Amino acid sequence: MQTLSKEEGGWTVARSWLGALEETARDFHGTLPKAFCERGYEHATVRWFQILEEQYGINIPKAETVKAAVNTHIDLGVRAGLFRDPSQFELNQVNPQRLEIKVMDCPYRPTCENLLQGGFTIRDLTCARIGCFRAAAEILAGIPCKYEVTGFRTDGTCEGYIEHR
Repeated sequence: MQTLSKEEGGWTVARSWLGALEETARDFHGTLPKAFCERGYEHATVRWFQILEEQYGINIPKAETVKAAVNTHIDLGVRAGLFRDPSQFELNQVNPQRLEIKVMDCPYRPTCENLLQGGFTIRDLTCARIGCFRAAAEILAGIPCKYEVTGFRTDGTCEGYIEHR
């Protein structure tokens, strides 16, 4: 039996909870549980920001734009150990209303692969990373946004966008 490091164990638990959240959303909301998952990502992001501020004294600055909010989330994620490096993400500001995002080497890849192998489509994916970035845009910049997953590659790269509603 292989022993997991604390980091691997933490990601295993996180992936288990994410998978369970999405499966439960599909149990109650069919193949497109996006609204349910969006609220879950919002709650998770709010709680994460609160924990960082209250328990670790990390300042969570407000943002003016969606891109600035996502960059803040990435910076916080690197500082708090959630992300290894900001190079895991590519942001492309298409226009003032739309930010395209690539997430490289996502630890949630197995969850998405399982869904796609089970007959779901790219459109059915809810993407915890992009979903939490959307939540950060609403929380930090006060900008109501929607998001969509537009691509998934077997190397673990997920593509999508966040756009003003």
